[in-house]
Amino acid sequence: MLIVGLAGGIATGKSLVAQEAAKLPGVAVVDADKVAWETYRKSTETYRKLVARFGAQILSEDGEIDRKKLGALVFSDPAAREFVNAMVHPAVQDALEKLAEAHRAQGTKLLVIEAALVLESPYVRRDFFDYIILVSAPRDAQIQRLIERSGLSPNEARRRVEAQTSPELLAPKADFVLDTSGTIEETRERAKMLFRELLARAG
Repeated sequence: MLIVGLAGGIATGKSLVAQEAAKLPGVAVVDADKVAWETYRKSTETYRKLVARFGAQILSEDGEIDRKKLGALVFSDPAAREFVNAMVHPAVQDALEKLAEAHRAQGTKLLVIEAALVLESPYVRRDFFDYIILVSAPRDAQIQRLIERSGLSPNEARRRVEAQTSPELLAPKADFVLDTSGTIEETRERAKMLFRELLARAG
């Protein structure tokens, strides 16, 4: 089994690429964001640390951590972002390793892990991944997609995109760069070709 990381900034098209991968036989896709949410549910140690640091302002009515509230904090405050990453990323890495063992036992050929920060986080074990794909789009395209998708103001969309590391800095660390600047159909086709090649490598 090969383990492939799918990295890329907000609104670059990672989810579209992941959907295309999931259609192929022998491929399983895991969303690291969803794994991350599980690591800070109410009963966890990570939950306790985050609430101790940020207080009730990050909680929803049911006492769980509200991802939108936490996200707003993280986007506006680099120190908060670093604290959250230091708490959450190691827990996610542990959970992914357990998931990989389960998929290997099931006979999965290609495990694709959609994880935006896989090329940036110092808490990610690079040797866990056989390959890393960077999904990349021009910043103007990211901003436009974000406005259309999330209803953000142009200024807020630009702020979110510019808070992230530019693809030019990340590309040298990736094994493949998948350009999503074209049409949705072109992106689907490029993704399909790349994942078929990786499946062939997985044997």
